[in-house]
Order: sequence, then C-alpha cells, then structure tokens
Amino acid sequence: MMMMMMMMMMMMMMMMMMMMMMMMMMMMMMMVMMMMMITIYKFSAYKIMASWEEIETAIAENKHELHLNGDSVSQRLKTAPLPESLFRIHTLNYLEISNTCLAILPDKISLLDNLLNLALHRNEIVEIPENLNQLKKIKFLDLSFNKITTLPMSLELPHLHTFNLGNNHLQSLPNFGFLPALGILFIDHNNLSELPSGLEKLSNLSELYAAKNEISVVPQSLTSMTALKVLDLSENLLKEIAVDLSLCRKMKDLNIKDNPLKDNRLRKMTTQCNTKSILEYIAQHTNTNGQKGKKGKLKKKADDSIQDDDNEKKIYIMQSKDSKQIISKANVKDVRSYICCVVVKNLDLRDLSVFKKFITLQTKLHENECDMRTKATIATHNAISLKFPLTYEGVSPNSLEIIPLGQTKKVSSTALIDRLKTERDDLRLKKKRQPKTGLYRYIDLVDGKNQFACLKNADGEVISFPPVTNSEQTKTEAIISDVFIEVTSPLSLPQCKYVLEELIKNLFLMDFESKQDDQKRGLVLERVSVVDEQGDLKVVFPSKIDLDFSSIPVVRIDE
Repeated sequence: MMMMMMMMMMMMMMMMMMMMMMMMMMMMMMMVMMMMMITIYKFSAYKIMASWEEIETAIAENKHELHLNGDSVSQRLKTAPLPESLFRIHTLNYLEISNTCLAILPDKISLLDNLLNLALHRNEIVEIPENLNQLKKIKFLDLSFNKITTLPMSLELPHLHTFNLGNNHLQSLPNFGFLPALGILFIDHNNLSELPSGLEKLSNLSELYAAKNEISVVPQSLTSMTALKVLDLSENLLKEIAVDLSLCRKMKDLNIKDNPLKDNRLRKMTTQCNTKSILEYIAQHTNTNGQKGKKGKLKKKADDSIQDDDNEKKIYIMQSKDSKQIISKANVKDVRSYICCVVVKNLDLRDLSVFKKFITLQTKLHENECDMRTKATIATHNAISLKFPLTYEGVSPNSLEIIPLGQTKKVSSTALIDRLKTERDDLRLKKKRQPKTGLYRYIDLVDGKNQFACLKNADGEVISFPPVTNSEQTKTEAIISDVFIEVTSPLSLPQCKYVLEELIKNLFLMDFESKQDDQKRGLVLERVSVVDEQGDLKVVFPSKIDLDFSSIPVVRIDE
C-alpha cells in the first residue's frame, strides 16, 4: 500500500513537472511571437519611414517640382518627420505639401534656396519658422487653410508676389513693408483686428483680400497704395469709411458689404451698387470737395473720345448673347480648384504662319507665366464644337476618358499616362537624358493622384484634361472661328486671370485680329461666367477690373 502511494505521488510530481515544462514552453513561444511581432512592426515602420518614392525619384531625375499630398503622405508623417533628403534637392523650384497632417514646418525648409513656389495649403501647420526669410527667390507662398497663429517678427522676401494666409487663426500680422514685390495678398478668414502695417510701402499691391476678420478701421495709408484695384473688407466690424478711400484712383472692385456701417444708405449701396457709385458717394458725403466728380466726367469724356476713333486697334468686351456658362462642381476643389475662361470672337488663324505663332505663344506662356504648367494650364477650343453649359469637375482616373490631341481613339486617363510614361522612359534610354519636350514634362503633375480635374461638354464628353491635354474633337484649327480659351490653376483665381490677361495682351500686341463685319480693328472678347452647382456666380471674365492695360485701349460694350 505504501509503495502504491509513493508511486502515485511520484506520478503526480512528474505530471506537475511536465505541466510546468509545458507552461514554460508556451511562455517561451509567446515571447518568441512577441519578439517576431515587434521585429515585423519595426521593419514595417522602417519601410514606411524609408518609402518616400516621390522624393527619391525627384533626386534621381533632378526634378524641378515635387508634389506631396493626400492620405498616403499623412500616414508616413504620423510615423516620422519629412526626410532629410527632401531638403537636399537644390533643383526644386516648386514644392507642394498639401492635404496632410503636417503640423511643424522644419527649419531646414530654408535650404531649398531655389524655390520660386511653395504651396503648403490644407495642412495643420501652427507656426512658421523665422528662417523662411532665407528663401530669397520665392515668388508664390500659399499657407492657406492651416492653423497658423503667429508669423515671424519680420518678413523679408524681396521677390514675393502672391502671399496667401487665408483661413488660419491669425490675430495679428508683422510689418509687410519688406515685401516690395507683393502684388496679391490674402488674409481673409482670420481673427485680425487691423490690417498689417507697412502696406503704404507696397507700390505693386493690386489685390487685397481681408474678408471675415474683426477689422474696425480702414487705415489712411491705403490711399498711398496707387496700384490697388481690388479691396475686399466684407464681413468685418467697420462702422465708418474714411473719405481717403475714395482717393484710390485705380480701385475697380471694392467690397465692404456685411459691415455694421452707421450710414444706412451706404450700407444699402454696398449690396446694390457698383464700386464707382460707392466711391463717389463716399467722396461726396464725407468731403464737400467736388473735384472727384469732375475727374469722373473728364474720364468719361476721354473714354468717349477713344470710342469715337474707329481706326484705332482696340480690345472690345461684349456680354455673352447665349449665356456661355461653366458649372464648377464642389468635388474639383481639392484637385485643381480654379478655372477662368473667355471667348475670342472670329479669331483669324487662316494663315498657317499665324496659326503657328498662336501655338508658340501658348507654349511660351506655359514655360514662363505658367511655370511649366505648375501654376496654370492653358487650353484652347473651337467654340462651335462646345455645348454649353460646360461642367468642370473632379473624377477618378479610370472614369476619365478623352480623345487626346493628335489621336483618333478615346482612351482612359490611366492608359494615357501609362503610355506617356513608357514613351518617356524609352526616350530617356535612347537619348541618355530626360525628355524636355512634349507632354512627357507634365506627367508627374498628375501621376499617382486619386482624382483628376476635367472639363466636360453638356453631353458629358470630356474636352479637357488639365494639365495634360485637351480633346482632338474640339481643337483649334487654322480657320476663322470663335476660340474658347480656358485657364485652370491649382493655386488661385488671380493666377488664372493673370495668365489670361497675358495671353490676350500678347495676342493684341502680335497683331492677331477678330474679323468683324462692322470693321472693328483689334480683338473682340465675349465674357464667360463660372457658377457653382447652386448657380451662384464664382467668377466672370473679363470683369470690370480685368484687362486694365495702360497702353491698350479697351472698350466695354453693354448689350
């Protein structure tokens, strides 16, 4: 009996030991699995941190522009900051980082000393580093739709032309007097109580957008801004408007509506009257000096004398007889937001040499004013081929189909880009260098994007795929025809207008003409409006403030 009990005890002990061994083995297996998971996680994290293919490609191909946007970039930024290699690409003149979770702009941004355009819109940036001032060549700076609360104490960017600070959390601004080239300034949708100091030194500032702030006073310094054409102070806290504002001689568009103005009549006029009437009222009811009115009459007589000279070449602007309209859909906002168009009536392109000049002009504008299509893209169409209203919208790559210029068959945008990439790579292998002509230069502006912008006819046919190509079906030919010109931009509406104005000015100076029965000499333009999906006007071109050329007579015909 005793022996049996001992044997049983031994068996129990052995079983316990076996169980303990099994438990130890299980614990060891769990530890191994945990180590494997940690290793896999670290490897994955390393891959995420290291996989900046866009940057590696830009370095390998000596690219001049780089676009980093969307969720894929945000996912990488959550794991690690922007890689050091980005700030060693000294060939860059255009950098876009948008629609990401980027919160801190690295100090090393200043190392990109050849940047001309820096687009950092729709991120989560809170403050801007002081050494941004080292970007001495910068011309375009977009910091809109961030969470910026403060700017550097001083801004010294000698070539900066367009500065967008709209839709941030700014309560004050530094002195802007050290931005001598500044032409367009957006400070709308902030918490500003006053306009920045130093504006009186900006002799080139033509457009100032400061809507939806808490500004209560219009500074007298505005009167010394001789180039100011557009001033938007709507939805602020203005109670009075000083007479000095009426002294802005070039003012074409003044928006002061939705302010708590004490003058009831003026408040009513802000929603019903044009800028000229508002400025005249301000001058008459704040100052008894009647010289302003006299100058207005003299200007009218001067305009009349210009219209009387029928032999002089002019630009004529007429209303659209058949409501040429473009519907801009909300889904294009984060793709390529801005579009502006015009029709040149009966443009004479019959002479083949003239037609070639027309194409060459667009190419030069694409290279210079459009900065290789990164700032804007031009497309021209035979207006007779168009069916209005046109629709400007964002679509997925697979659903966009177009007959590209010079082709006969419809292809998807994905197939078109793949073909162009193959052709580019073949050329690169053959010539041992990056192709610098044709559409190959613009593939990277759209490659990898999950949505493309396109312009469609009323029947749904795609007639334009900016910035790559427009349709063979609506192409401009060497004939006399109405030419529909579209300009699209990912940057701003003023950029679209600027390119259109440069195109029209050059057409005029290069002696292109509209053939008219009434013997008008020069160019005849027809306005085109862009509306949103609710029918609210977004832009009309040319508006009363557009085409204000000092050396070219412009006649506006009201029909």
